[in-house]
Amino acid sequence: MKMKQLFTILIVWVLQFMLSCNNVDSAKLSTEQKKKPGTTNNVGHESNKVFTINAEEILKDFMTWYTYSYNNIRLAQDFIGLDTDSSILNKNAFLNRLATGNFVAFKIIIRDDLPIYKLYKLSKTNADIQNAIKQMASNEISHYKMEGKELPDYDFKDLNGNSYNKSATKGKTLVIKCWFIHCVACVKEFPELNKLVDKYKDRDDILFISLAMDSKQDLISFLNKRHFNYAVVPDKEEYMSKRLGITEYPTHILVDKNEKIIKVVNTVSDLIPFIEKQTKKISL
Repeated sequence: MKMKQLFTILIVWVLQFMLSCNNVDSAKLSTEQKKKPGTTNNVGHESNKVFTINAEEILKDFMTWYTYSYNNIRLAQDFIGLDTDSSILNKNAFLNRLATGNFVAFKIIIRDDLPIYKLYKLSKTNADIQNAIKQMASNEISHYKMEGKELPDYDFKDLNGNSYNKSATKGKTLVIKCWFIHCVACVKEFPELNKLVDKYKDRDDILFISLAMDSKQDLISFLNKRHFNYAVVPDKEEYMSKRLGITEYPTHILVDKNEKIIKVVNTVSDLIPFIEKQTKKISL
């Protein structure tokens, strides 16, 4: 990999850590209006908005584009994707177009709480933006391909001696976190994850399990100083990297009661909506 590509990827990683560790013909992009990137005009109520996009302003440099994308484009979430001509693309096609590095995505509408993203073809070459969007899209494509697959066989034992295998967890929803001690972003999200566990503490059909790379002794020492409500399973680097194919941490995996992977994401904020959706489905 060239040094410039490595530098761009490093910038993206640092920024991520700093900022966190239908008929749509009327939704046209405007590159002429002199408004700030990402400004909105409310339509109807809070869940319906039209966004005025100044593509030239957003794409003027890497930092401006990255900040806009980080705050507005959530590729892990449900969305409606549009091609440059406003025709609808399924998620896989949309992500693959982004992965070419020839397009960026803009959020043009929120309709009934569902964002609508439209592709915009880059008219000027910007290697930093292109490399970053390739990385982001490729990461999401790998997650998307995991959806619907069965969780690989497992036989986990947590720090308290509790065992987890397909027989023991049958009929339960699994919320799995992949992490390691020296991952700053992984540890930073502990408080939010603890709140999530507390929220569902009365649901015995939902299990919160974390797979850690580290040894049992290192984890015991580490967790004596930091509270974490998930069940913690030590020494799972090989399972995560080889069986699950995880390359970024933290990674969260949501598994339904039939042992099928529903969602794979890298942030708690992306995880929560799918947990809520899944628990409502179970309650019906």
